[in-house]
Formats: sequence, structure tokens, C-alpha cells
Amino acid sequence: MTGIGSLIGAILWSIVVGYNARKMGYSGILWFLVSIIYWPFASLYLLASLPNKNLDKRRKQEMLLLQKQLAQRISAPIGSSSDISRQTISDDPTIRS
Repeated sequence: MTGIGSLIGAILWSIVVGYNARKMGYSGILWFLVSIIYWPFASLYLLASLPNKNLDKRRKQEMLLLQKQLAQRISAPIGSSSDISRQTISDDPTIRS
């Protein structure tokens, strides 16, 4: 009975590895299979040491957005209207000097 319990535990841990791999931007099925073939805890440890692809992708997108916004601010001539509203929250005119 101990062998069956170990097998079920290995499969459950392999599912956890596959789920976390998918969440990090890697192939969940591939990591599940690797985890089944090898020891699940070793696979989980290896997965934890890899970079998070989804987080890196989001950081690159945000960096591009910030660079675009900076380029718009730099290229806008002085005195031209900007995307910033001239009204405050209470709809009173904002005084700019």
C-alpha cells in the first residue's frame, strides 16, 4: 500500500509543478511529464530557480509604455496643450503659471 501512496503523492506533486510552470509562462504539460519522470520535488526546485516569463513580458510592456510616454512629453513643444486635463476634480479651472 505504501507504493501506491507514494505514486499518488508523486502524481499530485507533479500536477503542482505543472500548474506553477503554466503560471510562470512555461509549458505545464511538459513540466508535468518531466516531474513524473524525475522526482517532483527536484522539478519544483528547478522550476523555482527559472525566471518568470510572464513577469518579464509584463515588465517589458510597461517599459515600452513608459518610454512612449516619455517621448511624447519630450517631443511636445512648450506651451502646447498636453494630454493632462486643465480641470481639477471639482471642475474648477487649474491655475498654471
